[in-house]
Amino acid sequence: MDRVGQGHVKQHQYYKRNPGFLVIQIQAHFHFRLDWYREGEVRALVKQYYVVLRSVLRSRSHLRRCLSRCRHCRIFFLTHPRNAGRSDLGCPFGCREAHCKQRSTERSVAYYATAEGKAKKKMQNGKRAQGGVCTAANPPVPEAAEFPARMVRYVAMVTSLIEGRPVSEEEIVRMLVRAMRQHSMARRRRMDYVVAQLHKHGP
Repeated sequence: MDRVGQGHVKQHQYYKRNPGFLVIQIQAHFHFRLDWYREGEVRALVKQYYVVLRSVLRSRSHLRRCLSRCRHCRIFFLTHPRNAGRSDLGCPFGCREAHCKQRSTERSVAYYATAEGKAKKKMQNGKRAQGGVCTAANPPVPEAAEFPARMVRYVAMVTSLIEGRPVSEEEIVRMLVRAMRQHSMARRRRMDYVVAQLHKHGP
């Protein structure tokens, strides 16, 4: 039964599209607002994502308890088994991080409005004024483009659940790099085909 289930997932027409890379693509379109995933180009990607998600849940029925819905934007996603059943989770595409940043900003604003906070802010501003400034002779070295660390961790977690084995973040990065190279070939033709299939069959 397990082999049949695995074969079903791998042979599904949408599963051939690397699911981890699909998640990364969707995250690139994230905006911290309701229904961000139902607008513009990302809408077609999310349709593909939902097809893959349903396919995984059919073949891995034990993961259905891990299906969650974002408290902010309402998109569905898989969460870790220890979070199963919770209704207060933010999605890994960005709502979780945006919510944390929002709360952090609120705490900072409240703190710096106090006498202690104002004194600390004044001291920090004084240090910045005395600090060194980056010159043209010693410019900062830009880092190489990387996949968002939080998304790599999320994809590694979900892949581990699906495959039933520990999957490292390094393995996920290698997988995403391969998918990136494959996706760069005939990108427009492939996207047109996928969109045509979605309109024909529907999710």
